[in-house]
Amino acid sequence: MLIRILLGLFVPGATIGFAQTKSDTLQVLRKAQVLFASGQWAIRPQDTAVLQEIVQQWRQAGSGAFICIQAHTDAVGTSRSNLLLSQRRAHSVAALLQAMGVSQNTIEAAYWGEESPIADNDSEESRQRNRRAEIAVLAPIPIAPTPPPTPKVTLSGRVTDKKTGEPIQATVFIITTAQRDSLQTDENGNFSIQLPENTTATLEAFALGYFFYTKTIRVRADRPTVNLSLVPAVSGEKIALRNLLFYGNQAVLLPDSESELPKVLRFMQLNPSVRIEIAGHINNPYKRPDQLDAWEWNLSVNRAKVVYEYLLKNGISPERMRYKGYGNTEMLYPSPDATEEEQAQNRRVEIRIQ
Repeated sequence: MLIRILLGLFVPGATIGFAQTKSDTLQVLRKAQVLFASGQWAIRPQDTAVLQEIVQQWRQAGSGAFICIQAHTDAVGTSRSNLLLSQRRAHSVAALLQAMGVSQNTIEAAYWGEESPIADNDSEESRQRNRRAEIAVLAPIPIAPTPPPTPKVTLSGRVTDKKTGEPIQATVFIITTAQRDSLQTDENGNFSIQLPENTTATLEAFALGYFFYTKTIRVRADRPTVNLSLVPAVSGEKIALRNLLFYGNQAVLLPDSESELPKVLRFMQLNPSVRIEIAGHINNPYKRPDQLDAWEWNLSVNRAKVVYEYLLKNGISPERMRYKGYGNTEMLYPSPDATEEEQAQNRRVEIRIQ
């Protein structure tokens, strides 16, 4: 009978020693072991069922699966005789597997003699544990097919002055889950970048003398252009920080809003001569302003103060900014029937140029 004997195919040590295989692309589907009488290599009748389960798993695994055998002995006798005995035990297991229908070329075996015990050899019980053959069914790990590359779209954009429509030279940040890029517009306010189709992209535009602008889009081949209109940052102008939203009745930002603060800081750094008022607002359509409790007025103040303290902490001079609360006097959606999204817009902070 011919079977492949692969000495040292596995690193020994575990009770069933198939954790490290000859290939990283293999997986162990089933492990088992059979025990032998002292000095014997015949398979015990009670272990036949164990091998039948191994064969069944091998059949279910299909093409590419194979069975590995590692045979061992106790330390009784000489090293040479024990090496020969472990070889016979490996052949004995392989022969029975073939008799059960396993293809000869799908059996691989190694024999170790007494070199890889799992117990000491000081008692009959521990020696019995060492007189063993470890068997495993292994199969290649299925490799998922490589998906086709996502087609890319050339996204073209233009940054303009919202009041005049004139082009603006600006810095545009493009943020997706996979990348973050920045680019400069040309003298006509134009920019372009290649992005995977159907990507969600956030565009942030900054320019000297203008409020910043943020827009989130889905990149689509049938809509390959985007326009970004910036409001001049001149005295009397204001913008609401639309993405700076708070929990109800708290001066605590919603988690998704924390990324808005660095944009305000960048605006202040880019425009060092600008002075601002930070205006805080609350949502309460059920009371007139003169009916508000003191804590409600303070809430609008404290919401503005969140932005003020962030800018102060990051190096913006207190001489360039002040903060003020407006209560519910300037709600964007004053109706009691406003949606939750509209009420969230009432709980806002605005930047006003002084």
